[in-house]
Amino acid sequence: MKLLYTREEIEKRTREVGKQISKDHQGKDLLIIGVLKGCVMWLSHLLIEIEGNTEIDFMTVSSYMRGTESGELKLVQDLDTVVKNRDVLIVEDIVDTGKTLKYVYEYLKSRGARSIEIATFVNKMQRRQLNDLPEVKYIAFEYDEPEFLIGYGFDYKQRYRNLPAVYKMEESDFWDKE
Repeated sequence: MKLLYTREEIEKRTREVGKQISKDHQGKDLLIIGVLKGCVMWLSHLLIEIEGNTEIDFMTVSSYMRGTESGELKLVQDLDTVVKNRDVLIVEDIVDTGKTLKYVYEYLKSRGARSIEIATFVNKMQRRQLNDLPEVKYIAFEYDEPEFLIGYGFDYKQRYRNLPAVYKMEESDFWDKE
């Protein structure tokens, strides 16, 4: 594994993104929706940096079926919160192909959200498969290389999420390549 973002770099960017979200949503009753499981690390730190009235909820949309291959989307866990007429901020760990983001955005739109904005820890344009995605307004890091990322919420076969930094996986790091 090769180190990509240190803990200190992550903390700095998280403070900056949180400050911008706070400024842009001053006086609003913001509903923050985390897309599980990958967002947990970043969202927990980001929440501390956001000032003002917020409510959080989570949904789980699964797309990775076998390690690094993106499969068909499936809603695994729905929201407990009513989103109708709410200002919503979707928090993602990574916007990669764009399929999960599009699915979640359209889902929230169909449920009557007043406004929907998006924050992502990593925006990865290199694998983007959709051209009609909504704008990703808050981005901690841009990354456009093909390597698979692990750590700070990113996983490989449900492992490595707990690493305090982000790493690029090298070919020798993968196991069970079937």
